[in-house]
Amino acid sequence: MSNLREQAVRVGRDHYGVAWVPTLVAEAPGRLELLGNHVDYNGGLVLAGAIDRVVTVVAAASGTPGTIEVIAGDVSNEIVAIPIEACRDWHAPPGPIGPFEYTMGVMASLLGRDQEIRGALQLSIAGNVPVGFGMSSSAGLCVALVLALASIEPTGRDTVAIAREAEHRCGSPVGAMDQSASVAGGVILFDGRDASYSSLEPDLGDYVFAVADSGITHALATSSYPTRVTESQEALGFIRRSVFPDLPSLGEISPEQWEAAKPALADSMSPRLQQRVDHVVSEVERVRLGMAAAQAANWLEFGRLMTDSGRSSNLNYEISHPRVEELVDELNRIDGVAGARMMGGGEGGPALALIHRDALPPAAAALQEGFFQRNPSHLSGERLQVCAFGPGARIVAL
Repeated sequence: MSNLREQAVRVGRDHYGVAWVPTLVAEAPGRLELLGNHVDYNGGLVLAGAIDRVVTVVAAASGTPGTIEVIAGDVSNEIVAIPIEACRDWHAPPGPIGPFEYTMGVMASLLGRDQEIRGALQLSIAGNVPVGFGMSSSAGLCVALVLALASIEPTGRDTVAIAREAEHRCGSPVGAMDQSASVAGGVILFDGRDASYSSLEPDLGDYVFAVADSGITHALATSSYPTRVTESQEALGFIRRSVFPDLPSLGEISPEQWEAAKPALADSMSPRLQQRVDHVVSEVERVRLGMAAAQAANWLEFGRLMTDSGRSSNLNYEISHPRVEELVDELNRIDGVAGARMMGGGEGGPALALIHRDALPPAAAALQEGFFQRNPSHLSGERLQVCAFGPGARIVAL
């Protein structure tokens, strides 16, 4: 049994009683977004990978009919009892969102699809996907909860849809990329047009992906993420009315089409919205180029594209944070770093870097003596963490 499973079982027995006997374990990983920032909900392409850090949900039968009980030892020592029927049509009220709200979101999503919940359960949740660190801990949690709660295991595509809806019910209008990466495992090319994905097996050679802690956490539901979703929809409306009436999404405009369309939009679309489209169009093209670079194992080119992605996310999509950009600049000055960028929803979280293995020790030392010393963090543990790609969501035999 893994350390996380042991931790979840121990916390469960501490709170539910020593006779607590788990019957099921569901695990789902977090993810790295390699290229394709904020384009999944715009119908674009994303390169992403499931990582070797997971959220674990251990379940046991409960003696309280019609109720799901939840303990999340990393968050609270309190057991929260959730009546199943109370979750029908549930949406989170304004306020902080945590494991209990996500559990209710998943339950509401299952009930809304007329999918039965396994019955009265006692859940214990543990994880090593850092929260507020841009690795989609919320997607990993929701995917694991779907597997733990659904009486009949959904297909991968249905699991993605249910977990995504749960996040929407909790106030985060996310696309389907995070959940897809968690379900699929490994590295995927995600297509936002139809939420499909294909698996890849890139050869990183002597390079690794690492995340560096900026010291600034973020939360999707309270960030500008919902605003960017709305702005993207507004921009798409302008383009449909003025140039391309049948355009399905921003992610389907080629760079050439966008440049040709700009004069017709000069008087109607604000510069701010044009910047948002600039990012989406150029980012989808970077993903295409990144695919070619990855297939050729040209990691210096891939790193350059990562840096360009981060620059556009900051300047055109305005979704980064000054502290994160300071960290990105410092990373890109270190020998052996092929590229670095902000990652995830933005306005905090880590920077993602592509680093040669031999450069890891000097990079860690340089950051420790520089950025990390200037900018403390409330997170414990190493502030530069190498992430390997790992398997997708699964129900684990006890």
